[in-house]
Amino acid sequence: MDPGVEVEELDEQRLAEVLAKGGWKAPPTLAEMMGMTGEIGEAILAIAEEELRSGRIEPARSILEGQVAANPKDAAAWVLLARVHRALREPLAARFCAELAWKLEPESPATRLVRAEGLLPFPSERPVALDLLVKLVGEGGPEAERAAVLLAAIGG
Repeated sequence: MDPGVEVEELDEQRLAEVLAKGGWKAPPTLAEMMGMTGEIGEAILAIAEEELRSGRIEPARSILEGQVAANPKDAAAWVLLARVHRALREPLAARFCAELAWKLEPESPATRLVRAEGLLPFPSERPVALDLLVKLVGEGGPEAERAAVLLAAIGG
C-alpha cells in the first residue's frame, strides 16, 4: 500500500455509519470490468444447467465456479452451484451457495427453494427449511411442485 495514502480503519459501528450514508459503492465485479452482458451470463448458466442435467457434474461445477468468481452478484449461478454441491454430496458447500443466493435475492422462489434444500441436511435448521417449503407450496409456481415433493419425502 502507498505509504502516502491515509486509510481509515473501520470498526463495526463506523462501518455501519459509512454504509448507512449510502455514498459507498462496491467495487465492480470482474464481469462488469470485462463488459459481460446479462445475455452472456444467461448463456453461461444455460450451458452449466445442461451439463448438470446431463449428469456431467464436474464440467457444470467448473463453469459455475468461474461464473460466480466473475460475477458474485449472480444469484442464479449460486443456485445452480448449490445444486451441483448437493449432487456431489457436499452439504456444507451446498448450504453456503444457497445462503449466498438467498442473501442476493431473498424474495425469489428459486433462492428460497435452494435455501430450504440447503438447510434440510442439518437437523437444527430443519424447521426453517420446512417452513420455507410449506410457504412455497402455498404460493404455487414452478418451485411449488419440488417443494411439495420434498415435504412428502421427509414427512413434513
